[in-house]
Amino acid sequence: MKKPKEPKAGEKMSPAEAKAYVDYLYETMYARWKQKIDAGQFMTQLRAGKLPMPVIRRFFKNWGRFSLEVNGLNAVSYYIHLPFFVRNFDLLGPLCAKIADELISPKPPGHVLVLLKTAEAMKLSRQEVLEDPYLPEARAINDFTHKIFMDGSIAELWGLHVFEESLSHWSGQWFKALTTHYGFSKSQAVYFSTHEEADLEPHALGDTGVEAMGHGAFNRAILERVLQDGNIEFRAGYSMEYCALAMIDLHAQMKRAAMENPYP
Repeated sequence: MKKPKEPKAGEKMSPAEAKAYVDYLYETMYARWKQKIDAGQFMTQLRAGKLPMPVIRRFFKNWGRFSLEVNGLNAVSYYIHLPFFVRNFDLLGPLCAKIADELISPKPPGHVLVLLKTAEAMKLSRQEVLEDPYLPEARAINDFTHKIFMDGSIAELWGLHVFEESLSHWSGQWFKALTTHYGFSKSQAVYFSTHEEADLEPHALGDTGVEAMGHGAFNRAILERVLQDGNIEFRAGYSMEYCALAMIDLHAQMKRAAMENPYP
C-alpha cells in the first residue's frame, strides 16, 4: 500500500485523509505481524502442536504479568487523555466500556480471572503469573507500553493500540492449538477465546446487559478522530507507525525469550 499523507503536529486531517492513514497503519502493522509473529518459529510450532509445554509456560508466565499491568494503564489513560474525550464526547462512553470490560468481565476483577484459569491449566500459580519477576527480554514490551501510556501523546498511545487488533487473530490460533494439540478443554483455554472475541467483535460487558465495541474497531475510530482533531503532538522518534510496529517487535522478542528460557 502506498504511504498516504503523513500526519503533522497541530495539522488537522480531513476524514478521508485520516481514514487513509489509519488504514495504512493497520496494513503496515499486519504485514509486520505476519512476518514476525504469525510466520515466526514460536507460533508455527504452536499451531502444529510441537511447541514444548515448558516454552508455553514461560511465555504465559510473562504474558500474564504484562496483561495485568496494561489493564491498569488503560484505566490511567482515562484521566490523562480526558480532555480529548470531553471534546469528542461521543467517544467517552465506548472508552469507559473498553476500560470496564477489562475490569468487570466476566465479573470483577475482570479478565485477570480468565487469565488465571488458563494459567492453572498450565500448572502456573497466581504468584508465578502475577508476582514473580519476569525475564528482562520479556518485560521490555511492558516498559515500552508504560512509557507511552504515561509520557506519550494521545497520537502515540493510539498508535500503540493498533497492535491490539492483531491479538484477536493470535488468540484464535492459541485457542485452537491448545484445544486441538495440548489437551485443554474450551473452559481451560478461556483466556484466549475471551480475547479472540473482545479484541475484534462486539461483546457483552460482564453481566450488565451492555454491549461493548470490539477493541479493534474502537481503536480505529479513536485514531481517525485524533488525526481530525489536530490538537496532537509527536515526540522525536515516536511516530504513530513506530509505536505500532515496536509492539510487534517486542511481542516477538518475548516469544524468543520464552524459547530460550523454558520454564520447567
